[in-house]
Amino acid sequence: MVNGGAAMGDGFKSNSETLKVEGKNFSEIARDFYQATAKLKNGLAAQGDGGGGGGEAPKETTFSSVAQDAWKGLTTFSDKEGTPPWGDDELGEKFGVVYEGLRDGMTDSMEHLATKLNEIGKALERMAKNHEENEDFNHALIKEQKPENQFGGEVRILKSMSK
Repeated sequence: MVNGGAAMGDGFKSNSETLKVEGKNFSEIARDFYQATAKLKNGLAAQGDGGGGGGEAPKETTFSSVAQDAWKGLTTFSDKEGTPPWGDDELGEKFGVVYEGLRDGMTDSMEHLATKLNEIGKALERMAKNHEENEDFNHALIKEQKPENQFGGEVRILKSMSK
């Protein structure tokens, strides 16, 4: 690389090592953000709001399961099992529609952001690789440069013929 990764002159300067490191950092942030999103969805599901789709599979109905459910109903408040935390009355249903829409939109947006952060990280890593290859190529060309009279002629500056 020329000048420690910087372009010659006063123009654009780039450090490919920094691009690589920051690309990896973006990818790690994306991974952490995605894991936090999954933890949020699972936490909401554990609270009984469905968490944006992470519910349990329906259980098989047998004589034993019906008897167990009946006993639970006599000994606990499980008659509201499966009911969202905000209730299933008219007001609760209206709240649920708004809440679930916002919750699903938020978690979808968070997953999308995690994906985009990862894409930025990968793009920075590709940029570093491309920059290194370009710098190496340009450096090789400079080493091969021959003197001005390599073709046996003169180099002249043409002047404009304006009056």
